[in-house]
Amino acid sequence: VTAQLARNKRYPGDALAGGIGGTAVIAFAIDSAGNVGAVRLVRSSGNASLDRESRDLVRRAAPFPIPPQGKASITVPVNFNVLTGR
Repeated sequence: VTAQLARNKRYPGDALAGGIGGTAVIAFAIDSAGNVGAVRLVRSSGNASLDRESRDLVRRAAPFPIPPQGKASITVPVNFNVLTGR
């Protein structure tokens, strides 16, 4: 799941141009088909663009591998680092 998210992450242009970084924490559910259910922001990065991209990232990366128990709830940090642009 983490690798799939990393492949689909995009740094918002306005935040990158402004030198704004941060970490948002996102929670989401994966169903028995690997589809994403509800996505919610657990902790803000302090920047609306980074928070929005964190939520959009989860939906863009779907579908995910089917969870072993048929469904899963995942909470993950999404870090935006200005120095690396990732």
